[in-house]
Amino acid sequence: MTIAERPKGRANAFLNQAASVVAVWCGLVLVQLPFTSTTQAEDLFPNLNIVTEEWAPYQYTENGQLKGSTVDFLLAILKAAGSKQGREDVQVLPWARAYLRVQNEPNTVLFSTTRTPERENLFKWVGPILKNSTYFIGKKSRNYKIQTSKDLHKYQIGVIIDDASELFAKRHAVPQKHLTRNSRADINMKMLEAGRIDFVVTGWTAFELEARNIGADPSNYERVFLADSSHVSFAFNRNTADWIIDRFFVAYQTVRKTGKFDYLTGPIDSGTN
Repeated sequence: MTIAERPKGRANAFLNQAASVVAVWCGLVLVQLPFTSTTQAEDLFPNLNIVTEEWAPYQYTENGQLKGSTVDFLLAILKAAGSKQGREDVQVLPWARAYLRVQNEPNTVLFSTTRTPERENLFKWVGPILKNSTYFIGKKSRNYKIQTSKDLHKYQIGVIIDDASELFAKRHAVPQKHLTRNSRADINMKMLEAGRIDFVVTGWTAFELEARNIGADPSNYERVFLADSSHVSFAFNRNTADWIIDRFFVAYQTVRKTGKFDYLTGPIDSGTN
């Protein structure tokens, strides 16, 4: 007997039961869909916009290839996070451009970024990568006698635009008219060697390499005054989803536990996000 041939009451009951089953099934699908979509999205670590600057020996280009210890550290973290991105996905820019980009574009990460109180709320952070002591560096032959920040105020100081070097010089209250702002460290280094400025603000290891790169002898220079001692970290655009930051941090901790990058990061218990 077909449904059409059944008594009317039995047919209605059958149809009502079938409709109820379909409604329940549809409801379950609707409830599960958002969860399934979110879960799948979070299983795949997204491609990041990765930007950096030339800062030898930590990150630098040589024969067209990006090298350096912080680059190797980043690539190990990306692999641990499940990312397929590699060295070729890192874009090297002048610092001011990279710094502006990370502030304006979600899913953008900038390394290595000095973490300071002034910058704390501008980004989401994962780190530290390393601790960097920054100095006012000048020629030994000038025999500088700098005891306090005020002693710096009569000298011309080379800094990089929007870089920590500029921030530190301002923190020491160096007058704006005594700041020479350039886009690259090598420009400041050439001006220092030529005697057009009195100091540059940078770490000593980076300074030695930069000096040699322009043909200058780093032994002719000295660390005259400590500007700051800070950690550098990975800085993410603030609109980057928290789960991405969390996944990156877990991968960061996983890599640190291998001990391979202890020479950069120090003990594992100093890591924060």
